[in-house]
Amino acid sequence: MPSEALVNTESVQAEVAPVIRAADALVVRNVDEHKEGLQLLAAVMGAETRVKAFFKDSIEAAMETKRKAEAGRQAIVALQDSVLGPVLDARKTISGKCAAFEAEERRVAALNQDRINAEALAKQEEELQFEAAMAETEEAAEEALTEPLAPPVVPIVRPEVAKVAGVSTRETWAAEVVDKAAFLAWASKPENNFYAEPNMVAVNSRARAERDKLSIPGVKAVSTLTHARR
Repeated sequence: MPSEALVNTESVQAEVAPVIRAADALVVRNVDEHKEGLQLLAAVMGAETRVKAFFKDSIEAAMETKRKAEAGRQAIVALQDSVLGPVLDARKTISGKCAAFEAEERRVAALNQDRINAEALAKQEEELQFEAAMAETEEAAEEALTEPLAPPVVPIVRPEVAKVAGVSTRETWAAEVVDKAAFLAWASKPENNFYAEPNMVAVNSRARAERDKLSIPGVKAVSTLTHARR
């Protein structure tokens, strides 16, 4: 098929136009009209086959060009990967070692921060008890003990890690289900249902096997009729 067929499609469009118009006008209300509909469906599927045949050679030629280009690309990528692979391995090794150090420094910084916070709160409580003890009346002492206190101002402890131009560190988080039963029990609550989407591949497999006998709580089997050319 010459490449100009991709531009000059008037003939094939004219050929399929009648069945396209008939599809819009089709009404199926009885057996006779159903027969007409199936006959029209056969005509439409025949038109589909002719359209695909019309473009087949041009598509194949384009695909062959694409395959050759892809083969060339893959050859270059393979060469790149042969050199890049060890580089990526080295990056992974170095990054892992640096990440382990940074994680430990973050842990130590968090512990120190907790200690400083606890010491500040303890000092604040000690001062509060002293003020209550020095109060002249019981009412004043009780007021001193129950008065809300602002959080103590403490220095921020930061992990001792290096910074290098051109390299940034980003912390990301992900979830891991470690107790599936507990998770499913939590996800069964109506407000949490969206966290537990059903495995539709497995559910549909059961539906195909059991059909209208499918017996999964909360699930019903739904059939769909389609037509094919024979």
